[in-house]
Amino acid sequence: MATPRPAHRVTRTFTHLSRRSTRPAKDDPVTAPTTAERRPKAVSLVSRFLRRHPPVDRPDRAELETLSAKERQELWDAYRQRPFQAITAVITSSAVILGILFTARTLDYTAGTLDYTARALGANQEAQITDRYTKAVEQLASPAVDVRLGAIYALQRLAADSPRDRPTVRNVLAAFVRNHDLCVSKPPPKPCDPEWKETVVVEPVRPPADVLAALTIAPALTTPSPLSATSAGHDRADFSKARFPHADLMDRFLGGSDLSGGNLRGAFLSGANLTGTNLSRAILSGANLSGTDLRNADLNRTDMFRAILIGTKLNGSSLTNAHLERANLSGADLRGADLRGADLINAELRGANLTGANLRGTELTDANLTGANLMGADLRGAFGKTPAEIRAEALTDARTRFGESS
Repeated sequence: MATPRPAHRVTRTFTHLSRRSTRPAKDDPVTAPTTAERRPKAVSLVSRFLRRHPPVDRPDRAELETLSAKERQELWDAYRQRPFQAITAVITSSAVILGILFTARTLDYTAGTLDYTARALGANQEAQITDRYTKAVEQLASPAVDVRLGAIYALQRLAADSPRDRPTVRNVLAAFVRNHDLCVSKPPPKPCDPEWKETVVVEPVRPPADVLAALTIAPALTTPSPLSATSAGHDRADFSKARFPHADLMDRFLGGSDLSGGNLRGAFLSGANLTGTNLSRAILSGANLSGTDLRNADLNRTDMFRAILIGTKLNGSSLTNAHLERANLSGADLRGADLRGADLINAELRGANLTGANLRGTELTDANLTGANLMGADLRGAFGKTPAEIRAEALTDARTRFGESS
């Protein structure tokens, strides 16, 4: 059996701690060290940057003797760890900086990817819209009514999905209406002749479903508000010279559209919205416009012979040189309307509101003005009735002007 070795006490000597200090006094010229023997105080830029605490002088022997062995050991360990702490700080700082740079690069790459994706998606949507538009236009030429009707509603949906294409869709639908009105058949119906005189009562004619849909959708695609019929550059649905004699268009929205020169003889337009519509030189003789909204409409030189305009809103409308012979305007709102040179022979104006209306040069022969409000109206140059006859029938005030037109 082996004999155990006696335990030995291991001791560690730190010569640099136990060494006597040979640092001479500063005032001792004999023992003062040379410049080469002095402890250098200059440190590198990196050491100054990484140092966590302000620099201190090394402890002298007296200070070290006051410390226990454990405290001196801890002091030595801390002294040895300082380079490792500096290296750790450098590594940590570098890792943070690299992380920031990597994150910034990742964000930049992500932004570029998103931008590319957005542009690709936009191009794909444009291609889809173009394809949808092309197919819908092709279907408009189909001989089947249901196919054409589907194409019209497809164009309406396309206009909702692509606002910048609204004018294009509106123009296509308006052209479809002009090319498919009620007088395209060969031979056309007799009411399509502008010189035709009605001898019998004609029943309302309902336009085909596809034409009626296009006629209703196109005005709704007008971008500006259709309040001014004469505003320059106004965006309109162009139905000019369209022919819909005796058409059933009751309660339809046609506001802001262009129906100038159109044939609407005997049309049924009661309750329709024609606000700001251009109806100049149109044929509306015998048309039923009872309760129709014609505010701010352009009715210059419009033929409304024997038209029914009971309770119609015509305030702010322009009716210069309009033909209103035998027209029924009972209870119509004509406030501020421009009726210069209009023909009101045998017109029924019972209870009509003509406050502030311009009636200069208007012919009033045999017109019924009973209960009509002519307060503030301008009747200078009007003829067919004397001022006394007008005052006897209508309501006038001090602002109502009579006499020769200057």
